[in-house]
Amino acid sequence: MQTQTVASMPLEQKVGQLFMAGFDGSEPTDGIRELIREYNLGNIIYFARNIASPSQVTALSAELQSEARAVGAGLPLFVATDQEGGVVSRLDWGTQLPGQMLIGACDDDAMARKAGATVGRELQSLGINLNLAPVLDVNNNPENPVIGVRSFGEDPERVGALGAAMAEGLQSVDVAACGKHFPGHGDTAVDSHLDLPVVAHEQPRLERVEFPPFEAAIQGGIDAIMTTHVAFPAITGDAELPATISSAVQTALLREQFGFDGLLVTDCLEMDAIADGVGTTEGAVRAIEAGCDIVTVSHTVERQRAAIEAVLTAVRTGRLTEERIDRSLHRIQRYKQQRVGTSETAEVSEWRRCATASKQLATEIANCGITLVRDESETLPFDTSRHLHVVSFTGTRGSPAEDDRYNPEVVAAALREVGFEITTHTMAGGETVDITPADEQIVAVSYDALSNEAQAETLQTLVADHDQLAVLAVRNPYDLAVCPDAATFLTTYDYSPGAIQAAAKTLAGTVEPTGTLPVTIPK
Repeated sequence: MQTQTVASMPLEQKVGQLFMAGFDGSEPTDGIRELIREYNLGNIIYFARNIASPSQVTALSAELQSEARAVGAGLPLFVATDQEGGVVSRLDWGTQLPGQMLIGACDDDAMARKAGATVGRELQSLGINLNLAPVLDVNNNPENPVIGVRSFGEDPERVGALGAAMAEGLQSVDVAACGKHFPGHGDTAVDSHLDLPVVAHEQPRLERVEFPPFEAAIQGGIDAIMTTHVAFPAITGDAELPATISSAVQTALLREQFGFDGLLVTDCLEMDAIADGVGTTEGAVRAIEAGCDIVTVSHTVERQRAAIEAVLTAVRTGRLTEERIDRSLHRIQRYKQQRVGTSETAEVSEWRRCATASKQLATEIANCGITLVRDESETLPFDTSRHLHVVSFTGTRGSPAEDDRYNPEVVAAALREVGFEITTHTMAGGETVDITPADEQIVAVSYDALSNEAQAETLQTLVADHDQLAVLAVRNPYDLAVCPDAATFLTTYDYSPGAIQAAAKTLAGTVEPTGTLPVTIPK
C-alpha cells in the first residue's frame, strides 16, 4: 500500500475511506458490497449479528477484504469490533475474557497487558484488526446506565495505567486499539444511545478526573481514540453540543493540547444523541469539520450512503476542503500499513490455538479479581455436602451497547460442576421465596438490583430471613448499596464464563477471593 495513491484517488473513494459501516447478517449484504464498490468504503464494524462461528467470521473477513482489494486504490479494510470483555463481547463462544472492572479489581498492569495481547491474537486469527477498546472512562457515577462495569474503576490514574497497558498488549500483536469515549462518559446518568448526556463539571475537575486516562493512553502510543456524544459545556461553551462534532474537543483539546496524532473515530452517528439532534448526515460533515478521521454509521445503509454523499457535497461546495479529507486519509493509510497485514491471512486453525489461551487467561483474571466485599458472619465457603438453594433474577442488557445474553441458569450450572446439589428459584423480583428452615444454604444471584426495586426487596427479605445466605452480584457491584449491612456480598462484575466459574469455586471454597473493589459503593 503506497501513500502516494492519495493524490490520484477520486474524491468519492477518498471520502469512502473515512467511513466505517455495519450491516446485518453473517454474510456481506448487497448494500455493504455496493458501498465498497462505489465509494471504496474503508472500514467495517462487526456486531453480534454478524458473528456465528469462528470459521464463518474468518471467511467473512476474507471476503470483505477481497472486495476492498479489488476496487479503487486496492486499499485494505480496517475490520473492527467491540471486544471489551465481560458484558460487551461480540465474540460469544466461551473464549471472551472478563470485563474491565474485573481486571480493575486485579489492579495488575501486567495482567491488563496480557489481556490485550490475548484478545488481539484471537481477533487477528479471525481477520479483525481494530478493537474498539479499551474503555478509558472513569466510572464514578453508580447510576451510569452505559459504562459501569465496562470501566476499570473510579481512580483516574489506575484507569489510565490499566487502559494504556491493555492498548499496548493489543498493539503488540498488530491489532489497533481504540480508547473510548473521549472526553469521558463515566459521570453520566443518561445513555448517549438514547439522549444527549451533559457533563457539567468545570475544567479543573475534567483535568483531574476525566482527562488523565486518555492522556496516559496517548503517551503510551495508542493508535485511536473514539469520541463521545456527550456535551461538555466547560470545553465548548454549549450544553447542547455533542463532543463528537466540536472542534474545541477534537482539534483544540485532543490534537493541539494533548498532541494526539492518531486516528479519531466517532461513536456511531445513528445513536439518538446525534440522530435526534443535528442528524446522522449533518453529523458526519460536522464530525470531519471538528477533526475526526473515521465516521461510524453502524446500521442503516440508507443513512450510510446519505452521510457519504453529504460529505462529498460539503467538499464540492467548499464547506470542507479536499486537503482536509486528504489529511485524514493519510493518517488512515499510515495505521493500515502498520496493523492490517497478518489479519488478511487469518486461519481457523490459528483461532483454535488462541481460544485455548483466551480461556486460560479468563480463568486467571477471574480468580484474581473476584471480590468478597463483605463476609462478617463468615458464611463462606458453603459446604458442598449440604443442599444449596440458588435464587436468581432475570435480567436484560443495561444499554444498547451490550448484547442481551444473560441467562440465570449459568450460575446454577457452574455450581453443579463444583459439586453442589442445588434447587433453583428464578424470578423477576418482588416474589416471595419459600425456603425453610432459616439455616438453609442460599446464594442470591443479583442482577442490577440497584436499578430494580422489586429485586432489591426480595434480596432484603432473604437476608433478613436466613442465616446462611450470600449475595452474588453478577452484573453490578453497586448492588451492595441495596443489601442489608449483614449480607455476605461477593461480586464478579460480569457474567462471562470465567467469572461465573470463579464465583462457583469461591462459593465452594476452592478459590480464595483476592480482588479489591475499584469503585466506591454509595451508602
